Amino acid sequence: MSWVVWLLIPVALTVLAALVSWLRARPKRIPTTGEAVRAHGDYLDALAQTARSRDRGPYSSS
Repeated sequence: MSWVVWLLIPVALTVLAALVSWLRARPKRIPTTGEAVRAHGDYLDALAQTARSRDRGPYSSS
């Protein structure tokens, strides 16, 4: 009986590793229309921001 336990442990660990790998490799869910529109608006807002802080101005004072 003890040899069955010794053989079951590696099999169980292999199945667990395969399950975890499968779960992590699944594609992300497709966003709803509202989420997609909101994400696109956030993307456009990020593109519109300047690279430098607004209170520093476009050029350094040095």
